[in-house]
Amino acid sequence: MQKKEKSYFHSKVFIRLFLSYALIIIVFLTLYTGTFLFSYSSHHRSIVEREMQQKTAAWATAMDQQLLAAQSACSAVNTSESSREVLYTAYAQGKTIDSMQLYKMLNELKRIKGSSANMHVYNLMLSLNGDDKLYTGGSVISVEGTGKLLDQYPYIGVTTASVLLGVKSNASMMVNKPFLIYADDYTPNGSTAKGSVLVLLEQSGLRSLTEDALGDAAGACLSRSGEQFFRFGEIQGQAFAAESMVIPGLTYQVYAKDNAFALPVNASLLTPVLLMALLGFAFLTVTYHLSKRYYKPIDNIGQMIERNGSSDEMDEILEGVRSLIGERNGYRERMITISPYARRGMLHSLLSGDLKHLEVLTNEQFIGLRKAYYMLAVVNVAGSDVTMQQYLDAQELIVHACREMSADEYSITCFAKNPQNLFVIVGSDDDVNMEEQFYKLHQRCIEALDDKRYAVTIGVSRLENDLEALRDACADAEQALEQMLTGGRSSVYFYETAQIKEARPYFFPKDAQRRIAKGLKEGNLSDLEAMLEEIYTRNVKEAELPMAEIRMMVDELHFTIRNALREVSDMSTTHIQIERIREAATIEEIFTYYRTVFAASLNQRENLAGAGEERKLGQEICAYILMHCCDPDLSLNSVADHFGVSTKMVGLICKDTFGKTYLQYVRDLQIQRAASLLQTTDATLEEIAQQCGFANLLTFRRNFKAVMGMNPSDYRK
Repeated sequence: MQKKEKSYFHSKVFIRLFLSYALIIIVFLTLYTGTFLFSYSSHHRSIVEREMQQKTAAWATAMDQQLLAAQSACSAVNTSESSREVLYTAYAQGKTIDSMQLYKMLNELKRIKGSSANMHVYNLMLSLNGDDKLYTGGSVISVEGTGKLLDQYPYIGVTTASVLLGVKSNASMMVNKPFLIYADDYTPNGSTAKGSVLVLLEQSGLRSLTEDALGDAAGACLSRSGEQFFRFGEIQGQAFAAESMVIPGLTYQVYAKDNAFALPVNASLLTPVLLMALLGFAFLTVTYHLSKRYYKPIDNIGQMIERNGSSDEMDEILEGVRSLIGERNGYRERMITISPYARRGMLHSLLSGDLKHLEVLTNEQFIGLRKAYYMLAVVNVAGSDVTMQQYLDAQELIVHACREMSADEYSITCFAKNPQNLFVIVGSDDDVNMEEQFYKLHQRCIEALDDKRYAVTIGVSRLENDLEALRDACADAEQALEQMLTGGRSSVYFYETAQIKEARPYFFPKDAQRRIAKGLKEGNLSDLEAMLEEIYTRNVKEAELPMAEIRMMVDELHFTIRNALREVSDMSTTHIQIERIREAATIEEIFTYYRTVFAASLNQRENLAGAGEERKLGQEICAYILMHCCDPDLSLNSVADHFGVSTKMVGLICKDTFGKTYLQYVRDLQIQRAASLLQTTDATLEEIAQQCGFANLLTFRRNFKAVMGMNPSDYRK
């Protein structure tokens, strides 16, 4: 048997026959294996790229949330009444800043920082142009030099406040420590920039946030206008970028490790390759046996040629020839049957099928689709006697309705702005019927809520085809929503359909503040309502004013009423908190609100009329301060709010009764309490400081020495 097998490979005919089959098998397996490796490599690379893009998007979203919190804090400072009063006193009137005004502003900065819901905000800092002081949440920092305006707002970068503002301070770590600083201009009342608002973000916290978002990525960096200013890890390898939705030109870049795209040698790679190798070996074995089978007729001829001729041998030759012809015909029949597949059917079909499979994977799994056009809307929900939780439930129903409407032709995405307002983005490749979708969305929202207490109003931006214009689209949608000021609620307003009217002055009484103050003092509600009706009729019913003029008229009305209330309440127990309506509202709702303010003020004055009542109230206020003097949450504002009076009224009562300011009186009460505890208990100084309402031991010691003339430890001895 071995001799016969060796003789097969000595024959050129057998070798050619065997190699003709083996070559087809080897080419097929090589192409198949190569295609598999290429597909596996592409698939792996696409997975890594998708993971890196997801990490980049996650980091960009996390950092944008930090910047949004910083942006909101800057806006809150710009609209702060206390900081505006300090600016007006120091710069407009040229007077010395009152300590109470300064105290209120510092507390306001501290409150804004605390309400930012951002654990990475170290502090807020207000720098006024030309001032040699920096105002932070709870303290004033004196510096060498004066604050200056920045060249660009908003600003973001890693630096120190001293370098950014061009000042020096050897006493404050906050001024000299590097932070990631977000800065915006300080423009009270929408005026020109009067200074800068700085939000100091801790780098260590942001690096921890970045590390959580990136995972095993090599590194990341923040850059603006091509300049990198915040780095994390190794800045090398393939970069993946995402644009900030908060600050134009701000780019987030995440870098993949060099070996991230290397093919992992694992079972999913080795198993198919080994199977291809085993399959190739099996095919070659079958090919060898088939070659021997089809070589037999030729082998028979060789055997017959080696025989000696004889009659019997001639019979054997003839029989051999007949057998040869029969076997050869069968061999030819098989070759004719197989040849079409070998030429064009079998191999070509398999290869074509594999390539088509690769194309499907590439198109369907790893190429992100993007709509050509989009419009952004603000969906506003307003209700009567509705709690905050009910607003959140209503918003959830609207989001669910948007998801049900979202389809291949029109994709809908939702982002919550606050409990009453929702950003909705509708994307499509069709730029003709986009507006119709918002009318359908409005109807779906009404059906989803199914409650007549709610009114749904939608403001829609212009049609856009550039994602970089998303921020402008938000502003356009909010401006379109403000058309409800004169148009009313429960409608759909489009930015491009807003008519631009010729500007002309609005009507407002010159003596409005005097009339309001007089009506409040005399308790004449009918005169106050008549003046409001006059302003409403002249500006809304009789004149078709542009939206900008109506908003200016509403702003002037707010400040006039606020000043009149202050004039009346400064020397009395009347204390009404009036808030500026910042959310979108109708003109009727705004005037109804001010009518309610007048009625509440007059009602409060009636309830607190009489000198006896005022004396009784003063006694109650003094008793309340005495009882809660060690409460760390006690403040001048909290006492005033508790009794519904002005802070000035509380200060006057303390001054008239005890000959001290409110702060001096509370401090003396706390020190008296501390002195008693030092003499009668064994509590530590830290425990006594906490029980007496002091923030820390250092503050306690300083105040104790200022009142008692010695340190607490010496007093105990």
